[in-house]
Amino acid sequence: KAVLFDTSGNEIHQHYQKLTGLTPYENWYEEDMMEIWESATTCIREVAKSVNPEDILGIGITGQGDGLWMIDKEGNPIRPGMCYCDGRTTEIVEEWRKDGTLEKAFDICGTAVFGSAQCAEIRWMEKYEKEALDRAAAFLHVKDWLFFKMTGVISSDESDESIPMLNAETRQYDDELFRLFGLEQYIDRFPVVKPSYENYHKILPEIAALFGLTENTVVAAGPMDIPACALSCGVIEDGQACTIMGTAAIHSLIMDEPRKLPRMAGMTIAHAPRNRWIRLLSSLCGTPNLEWFLREIGGKVINEAKAANMNIYEYCSKLVQEVPIGSRGVVYHPYLMAGGERAPFFKNNIKASFTGVSFVTEIKDMLRAVYEGVAMAMVDCYSHMPSPVNEVYVSGGGAKSDVWMQIFADAMGKDMIICEGEEHGARGAAMNCGVAIGIYKDYEDAVKRIVRIKKRFKPNPDNTKKYQELYKLYVK
Repeated sequence: KAVLFDTSGNEIHQHYQKLTGLTPYENWYEEDMMEIWESATTCIREVAKSVNPEDILGIGITGQGDGLWMIDKEGNPIRPGMCYCDGRTTEIVEEWRKDGTLEKAFDICGTAVFGSAQCAEIRWMEKYEKEALDRAAAFLHVKDWLFFKMTGVISSDESDESIPMLNAETRQYDDELFRLFGLEQYIDRFPVVKPSYENYHKILPEIAALFGLTENTVVAAGPMDIPACALSCGVIEDGQACTIMGTAAIHSLIMDEPRKLPRMAGMTIAHAPRNRWIRLLSSLCGTPNLEWFLREIGGKVINEAKAANMNIYEYCSKLVQEVPIGSRGVVYHPYLMAGGERAPFFKNNIKASFTGVSFVTEIKDMLRAVYEGVAMAMVDCYSHMPSPVNEVYVSGGGAKSDVWMQIFADAMGKDMIICEGEEHGARGAAMNCGVAIGIYKDYEDAVKRIVRIKKRFKPNPDNTKKYQELYKLYVK
């Protein structure tokens, strides 16, 4: 996806293409690196057509974190990239869990390593695709691959490398982590790591011509998608919080120092500003809980929406509002994904469930229980953060539902805030590029000039008391 912004953060034009997910074996999820590059090229060319090339000041790149994207010494992909949701390394991670490696690593990096972490995928390559691994000249993340193609430079930023190869305090590679993960011999294949605002370079002349841009265009890579979304919402100060309610429900707290609590859960990510960190606790399954419910159980709801000539999500909101808090005794635990749950606890084999269903239960009670279950998982994550939050900025598909946002506000007992704009990850990358090339004095200046609040949902104190009781039951 490519999105064109002006310097006030307004979205002018966008173009996107779907990528092909490759699943040759169970628990594998890969993407073709050349397809990503060709799609990025198409998207950038399309948005660049809409303005004078001289008006394009820079390109900011963000993308999914984790995974392994390898190139050889000629700069060509060695194999498809392993994505953040790839799960082939379970046996390696379980070994590390049993022998204490993960606990020792957590003390250094503040991240609970799981299957798609680059360290585990390199060790998997060593065991099963050694010949391909031996040809690798650089271990990249997906945004680094695009940056290399645009600039010819191999580098990465602190946000991507911090999970889990950086010392959380120093934000630099740590020899002990390489030793713990058995990666000492590969250390020279890891890219130079820089703060996001220093990770930039002028575009290659031939790529500028390919994109239809001038050779003066600057390319900046970083931060990865989670801090990019936080940056786009203006969430850069200690104590601020940000939730991305998408495929995963990603809950983030901004810190002015790395506080690694709770132990052995979540991640500690270097934020774009040099003196800020993100404590991240992520529920593996967010909005897909609703999609699954409608697809597999909610045929009656879908038919009623069609008969009423209503959008399915508007109709869901109507039904949910007809049911009292607590869903008339039905509790839903939103652990749908194959990997179980990651935060605020780690359990690979935990499953989703409805509890309290009886002969008088209606489909709308179960529907509201799904909305509330996702909200309870949010409360569960934020209640385990190292310090309390005052308000939460929300982006992602779930933020489009006013009813769900009010449930979040009531359940948390905190204001929920939505900012103007749709493409928050892209805008965060654009803001970082603007800081890198001097359009904005610093991140604070970028936030001041760009971020505008669209809606604020305030909690109802009486409802919050009810949700506090529901949360006790949910945890039990």
